[in-house]
Amino acid sequence: MKYEINEETMAIIPVDANNSKVLELRNEYVVPEPSFQIMEENCEYYGSTYDGRVKAAKKILNFSYKLPLIIEESEKIIFFPTKASTSNDCVWINHSFVEKRIKSGNNTKVIFKNGTELEFNISKLSFENQLLRAGMLASTISKRIKQR
Repeated sequence: MKYEINEETMAIIPVDANNSKVLELRNEYVVPEPSFQIMEENCEYYGSTYDGRVKAAKKILNFSYKLPLIIEESEKIIFFPTKASTSNDCVWINHSFVEKRIKSGNNTKVIFKNGTELEFNISKLSFENQLLRAGMLASTISKRIKQR
């Protein structure tokens, strides 16, 4: 594994087919792996498989595509994709760092909690649906953890 997702990871953005830019609260890195591979490896690192995380999200949310993923439960690290997860230009965003989203033509400008502003190739409506799903997943997991 070349990058460990942590509680400060805000987004994983493809640079090209073999590299990703990782944005953290205070740092930025280029990691020599595709974004999907980073997600797969981190699911395994935190005790599951990518397919297992997808299956759980499907069951919890009753949706079947572009699902948010629980990377790590106790810290509530949940990412959502901007496109099909295996797409070379799929960006993964940690829902808890999104401060604002603004329509920018056919794209969405995202302002993260640390003030970083980035524009993504996703409509504002689609972005908001993805953010909502991630929030629903986070809420369900929080409730289940509290019920223990």
